[in-house]
Amino acid sequence: MRNADCVFDFFINEDRYPDLDVQAAAQRLSRAVQCHTISGCEDAPFRQLHELIQSGFPNINRFGSFELVGRSVLITLPGSNPQLRPALFMSHLDVVPVVAGTEKDWTYEAFSGEIADGYIWGRGTLDIKNQVFGCLEAAEYLLSRGEMPERTMYLAFGEDEETFNTGAKAIADLLKSRGVQLEFLLDEGGGSITSGEAFGAPDIFISPINLMEKGYADLQLSVKSAGGHSSCPFGGTSLGILSEAISSITKNPFPAEISSVMQQAFEALSPYLTDPTLKELLLDFDLNCEQIAEYCMQNRALFPYVTTTIAPTVIRGSSAACNVMPQDMEAVINFRIAAGHTPEQVMERCRNLIADGRVSLSFLQSNPPSAIARTDGIGYAALQEALKEHYQNVVFFPFATAGATDARQYEQICDTCLRFSPFMSPESDTKTGVHGTNERISLRTYAQGIRTLITFMKRVC
Repeated sequence: MRNADCVFDFFINEDRYPDLDVQAAAQRLSRAVQCHTISGCEDAPFRQLHELIQSGFPNINRFGSFELVGRSVLITLPGSNPQLRPALFMSHLDVVPVVAGTEKDWTYEAFSGEIADGYIWGRGTLDIKNQVFGCLEAAEYLLSRGEMPERTMYLAFGEDEETFNTGAKAIADLLKSRGVQLEFLLDEGGGSITSGEAFGAPDIFISPINLMEKGYADLQLSVKSAGGHSSCPFGGTSLGILSEAISSITKNPFPAEISSVMQQAFEALSPYLTDPTLKELLLDFDLNCEQIAEYCMQNRALFPYVTTTIAPTVIRGSSAACNVMPQDMEAVINFRIAAGHTPEQVMERCRNLIADGRVSLSFLQSNPPSAIARTDGIGYAALQEALKEHYQNVVFFPFATAGATDARQYEQICDTCLRFSPFMSPESDTKTGVHGTNERISLRTYAQGIRTLITFMKRVC
């Protein structure tokens, strides 16, 4: 049985599109990495990246239209058949900053775009300028060879996915105002090959095509007090009251539930199951759904996908001295909200659990779970087919993500928001590289991802 970290063992048809200039594509991604488009930075790095997109892909700019929506980019490649609903390929231009004090831990400077040791190095090579430029490379390749789209294609790249998602929303609002309804869209997500062991299928390798994302909420708990000397903590301290409130919430986890997406995942993988307990339960999914949910709750890999998770992450305002009671204190609990639930339900549940008027609750930010993408249209089926043409012995299956993407901003014009990045990297690269130190993508991974996008675009557009 091969190890999933040997990801190149799964690559096939690497000789397809032999005239694809991988070195030139790597150079363009390298230059993109050198644009310091950190969320919240000044305009200059974004202008530099816009110019690179316009100068680097002559056929896209010859046949398509380039628009700036704020600092976000919308490219329209008109199709010859107006009866076909458009497809949208998306990603985002912004990257996260390098953690202060870790700059010297990088093998190559974080914004160098160095091409060395078989990799392109730097912030954005995995999250997610590789998909921005991969989509551009694929479209440019097809146009340069006279393959004009029958279905209109949009290439949409938001400016602030890592923070506020306003760029993607502005593009979606603009398209809606123009009466656009999409057939499907492809955003970042997935892009990994792992063992199927967590699903009771250890003999196969799997890769999820994410149909939805969980909701998100940062709940702030606040307690005010006069403080004072610790020798008279009559009525309790603000820290004690806050701690009890946090404990009340975390000691009462949300129940386990199987969503329709989770059911689709198990149904897709059921032919490969070897775990006898799970195999027996799946013989009658409806009857055994509660037991299946409990099975998932005991599994580290599956637990986040069957419940609303609770993670206390921040506490502020404690005393600097051991004999002084703190005054005003705050804590933040992060929730990832399961399908079928809302931030309002989270708030109500927490109020009832705490039942202490001294603790005030408010959301710093909150989003409900996204809609669930359809799998009965051309987008999902064609994506699966394209992936199978470039990755062998992998089962691609419908699933969900606990993370957040820009895709949800387009739900107003699209009922099939697919989240999958066809750039398969070894786990040793992604484990520390995404938002971490030494972010990098192998040349071989980048080339195979572009080939997959070319195949997918040809098939659907």
